[in-house]
Parts: sequence; structure tokens; C-alpha cells
Amino acid sequence: MDAVRNGRNSASKKDIQHITNLSWGTMCKTVNALLEQGYLFARKEEKTNSPGRPVVPLCVNADSALFCGIDIGASTTKTLFCDMNFKILHRDELPTEPYTTQERFLDWIAGVFEQELKESGLRRELLHAVGLAVSGNVDSEHGIIVSGGNFGMKYGADVPVAEIARRIGKPVYAVTTQAAAVCAEYHFGKRAGCGNLVSIGLGVGIGSGIVTNHLLLLSHPKRPVGYIGHILIPGNRHLCTCGFTGCLEAYSGSRYLAGIARETLPSRPELHSAPALDRAAALGDPDAVKIMTTAASYNAVGIAAMIQLYAPDAILFSGGQSKRDGFLFRTTLEKLAEILPPERRSCFLDITNLGAHQSAIGAARLAYETFF
Repeated sequence: MDAVRNGRNSASKKDIQHITNLSWGTMCKTVNALLEQGYLFARKEEKTNSPGRPVVPLCVNADSALFCGIDIGASTTKTLFCDMNFKILHRDELPTEPYTTQERFLDWIAGVFEQELKESGLRRELLHAVGLAVSGNVDSEHGIIVSGGNFGMKYGADVPVAEIARRIGKPVYAVTTQAAAVCAEYHFGKRAGCGNLVSIGLGVGIGSGIVTNHLLLLSHPKRPVGYIGHILIPGNRHLCTCGFTGCLEAYSGSRYLAGIARETLPSRPELHSAPALDRAAALGDPDAVKIMTTAASYNAVGIAAMIQLYAPDAILFSGGQSKRDGFLFRTTLEKLAEILPPERRSCFLDITNLGAHQSAIGAARLAYETFF
């Protein structure tokens, strides 16, 4: 299907065999089955006088199936529906309900799905599967949402994904938000197809997703991948939602920055939020500059660790603190350049062009890969 998509509705069977390296018989059997099921169709071409069998271009039937992506973030939950070509047909953003009990969470997420499906006007019977991205710990292999500390779901909540699927009546696949984000970058971003790619989210939490040698690395609660927000920083005495003291995120995450400002600058309530700190630092306020420069130094350590470990060709940033004109973001890149060895400085660094629904479209793509 990707070979047909990438062929922009002009791929022939010969083209598909060349791209996929499948045997001719296997490729023909698969293509014929997809044609019969209506997921592909053959585009009619004008008759020519050229000798030989005519080439029949194949196309994806975009309307043949729908996929849903839901990204549960610390403060907002993004939902989208897309067609078979991953064209977004409906998108929305709602406040994330703080976690209280498993039953309440299950009712809430099913309610979000039902509300968005109704508002989209799309047909339920065409929906093939749902991808769920969670800002927290997910055991994708066993289908368990373990935690979501930034919205109140403590470690060990162990919400079964199968129960979400039962309530909405569709298959559901769950991953971490950052795994979904880098999946989206790999398939749809400005460095799509890059085999060694890292995405980094700088926001309420700080995390990372990794594609290495064209393989998406999935995290596991006991074998975390890309959790740069939980690198321990010497001298950082702040307690993180994960229970450890000294995590990068426990200083540089936006909520923690606000707390640090309240703690160290009690007489300056105008600086008691991350956006306010960033604006003030950009204007040269010494109190804000001190807090944000420390945060940038911590960020740079985490990002440098990812570059050293995975040697990516590109890093794409997302999240509320990834702003091209922001003091924290600019200073993070400056601090990163100071500590990186020269041979690592060729890595492409930029902000994602996929927008706020990046992880939602990545989750939809992973649901497609899992269930289609």
C-alpha cells in the first residue's frame, strides 16, 4: 500500500515489485486481493498505439477505510480521523480529564471517541482501528497503559487497552506519545523516510522517540526508550512525578518551571508561568534568564545524550516549548552546540511541521500497521 501511495497513483505492478522486492507471484496475489477488497483500484488509461501489454496504474481507494488517532497529553487530548491516504478529515482538541479511577478514565476516553466520531460526520462502519498515544508509560506488547503521571495516572494503574476497545467497539493499539510522534515524523514529516531519526518533545513533560535503521523503537515500562526527561541531573533537587529526585523534566518541564519561579521568586507573581518566564528572559530579565538558562543547560544534556547514543541524522522538536523565537529553545540549541563533539554537529535540527496533532496521526498510522 505504501508503494502505491508513494507512486502517487501511477505505480504499476512492476513498480511495486521493484520497490517491495516481493516475488512476482506474491506481489500479484496481494495486489489482486487488495483490488478485490476495494482498498486499491486500477486507474483507466487512454488507449495508445504502443505495442505490448498496457501499463495499469494502481491507486489507493482513500474512502475504503478510516483510522482514528487519539493523543492523551498532560493538559489536552487531540483526536483525529483520517482516510486510507492519511488525509485528515476531522481533528479536535479537548481538555484532558485528570485521572481519578480506572472506571472513570475508561468512560471518559470512550466518551471522547464517541463525541468526536459524531462531530466528524463519518461512518462508523468504515472505521478500521484506533491508535492511542499516551503521555506516560505504555506496555504496547501486552496492551496495558501503565501510567500517565502528568495527568494524574500513577505508575501501576495498568489500564487494559482491550477494555477501551470493547467500549468503543473497534480494535485499539496504544503507544507512548513520543513513539507516535517519531512514527509521524518518519512517515509524514519534513525528514520522512530518514532511517535514523529522533523526535523530542519539550513541553509539560520532556520525552523522545527513536527510529534507528528504519525501525521504530518501542518503549516498555521496565525497558524505557527515549525517556530523556528522566535523566538524573546532578545538583537538581526537585522531585519528579515519577518519584525520583533530580530528573531533567523536574526542572525544565513547563509546570516545574512555574513551580521553581514561585519557589525562588515569590514576590514576582508575573513570572509564575513558563511562557511568562520565557518572554521575560528574552527581554533580559536577570531572574528569568537565570532560571531559563539552567533549564536550557539541562535540556542540552538530555539531547546530547540522545545524539551520542543513537547518532541520528535528524532531530525534530515539538511541544509547547519548541518555539523558534523562544528564549528557552534558542538557548537550548546554543548550549547543545557547546557540548557536542564536532563530529556530531552535522545532525539536522528543526521544529516539526506536523503541528499539535503530530502524535495523533502517528498513532493512527501505527493502528493501521497493526490491524490492517
